[in-house]
Amino acid sequence: MKDYHFQKDNQDFGQTVRLDDINEKVKQLNQNTADDELGDANAFLDAFESEKFDMPMEEQEEAEGLGDTRKTEPVQRPVPPVDEDGDDEAEYDKEEDGYFGLSKRTATLLAVVGVIACILGFSLVRCGFHPSKAPVEVSGQAFPMLVKEVLDEEEVIVYDIADGDKKTLKLTEKTKMTDEAGRAVAHGGVNVGDIFLAELDKDGETLLSIDYSGAAIQTEEVTGLEVDTRKQTLFNEEETHEYGEEAMFLYDEEEIDPEDLEPCDVLLLKLYEDVVWSVEVQEYHGYILVENAKNIKDGMIQLDEEEPIPLEEGAKIPAKEGSHTVTVTGSNIETRKDSILVEAGKEFEYDLSKAQEKVGVIIVNANVSDYKLYINGAAAESPAVLPLGEYDLVILKNGYTEWNQHVSLQQDSVTVHAELQRDIQYGTLTVTADVDGAWVYINGEEYGVAPMQVNLPYGSYNVTVEKSGYADFRQSIQIQGSAATIHATME
Repeated sequence: MKDYHFQKDNQDFGQTVRLDDINEKVKQLNQNTADDELGDANAFLDAFESEKFDMPMEEQEEAEGLGDTRKTEPVQRPVPPVDEDGDDEAEYDKEEDGYFGLSKRTATLLAVVGVIACILGFSLVRCGFHPSKAPVEVSGQAFPMLVKEVLDEEEVIVYDIADGDKKTLKLTEKTKMTDEAGRAVAHGGVNVGDIFLAELDKDGETLLSIDYSGAAIQTEEVTGLEVDTRKQTLFNEEETHEYGEEAMFLYDEEEIDPEDLEPCDVLLLKLYEDVVWSVEVQEYHGYILVENAKNIKDGMIQLDEEEPIPLEEGAKIPAKEGSHTVTVTGSNIETRKDSILVEAGKEFEYDLSKAQEKVGVIIVNANVSDYKLYINGAAAESPAVLPLGEYDLVILKNGYTEWNQHVSLQQDSVTVHAELQRDIQYGTLTVTADVDGAWVYINGEEYGVAPMQVNLPYGSYNVTVEKSGYADFRQSIQIQGSAATIHATME
């Protein structure tokens, strides 16, 4: 028993009274042979009260109504009982007789027991005001969790990566939190897409601790990744990341389809044991929609400093949100640069209908004047300023055959030499005479005997009609139509 302690009254709980000390005092009291008076019992109590009881002896005596008795009146010994026969022989040993008919030893023991009971009772009362808290039973393990949904500040839905199932967990003010650097932080918010190691209570329903600093938890900011939803991978030429079946893809705190991602997006990957479980889009993309590019020859479009790509009508070019410089080139247009602003998730219409075409000059040198020039069917004049390209030139002039040529204008200027040929047209000349047998000569050449007809090209001619015995007939004529007539009068 000496190994057990009782707390001293009016002391810190760390100070105790050993039972062997109490027993020693009892032995000392048993050896006391003083008179069996109330004062002797009080002397024992005074010795015990020296152990720093809560109330001084005088106050205890006053509370018990014994103060005056102790000071003025001795306690009377009880009268020995008498037999019915009148024999006054005592039925008890005088040395055993004591207080209230009990032996002194019994009374002392009862007093000691009462004191001990008081001490125990007082200790129990004090413990009642300061109850010890039972320790919370914990699992002793940390489980990787992906936050799927935050219901409120006290409840979250998570995906248990290790078990492969969803569960609802409670947060309390006592939930301990550790940030990515391993530092303890005040209880704060938990966000959708977070990955942490969770320690649960024994029921697996309450979060005792949340640790973001686990060695198996990694974060990585990347760009230039493509998505293969069939293989569940994010990849480029240099790296490949697998993502889990329950992986979350988030932009602006909203979940998106992984197929919506573009290589220009800036992504924050959250991994557990090298598997991606959360993808947060830091910089999202919009699109540049190309319009009215069909007339641009050999067109190329370049976004900022990236490699140029072929220009196509209606093309949708992904570009991360923000300002960009777009450069468009073509064999028939002047190089064009524009600054545009792309908004996340929206299309910017890039209209090339007013792209400035490259121009050149076609200069025509012809062997005739007063001609009419047509370029691609439209009347024009020389020199003609035109966009670079392919053209058909036609020159017309009365009395000349039509002139045409295909010209490729791919430089500052092109000079064209046009040689027009006369257009040979024929008219019918009819020559008659008032005598028979007259010969007809045209420009000195004999043509036959009048009357006669001859087809001659348009132009001026000298006609002579001769007959022996008659004077020669001479006349000039202009053939400009389908028919002309000369009648020779011979004299």
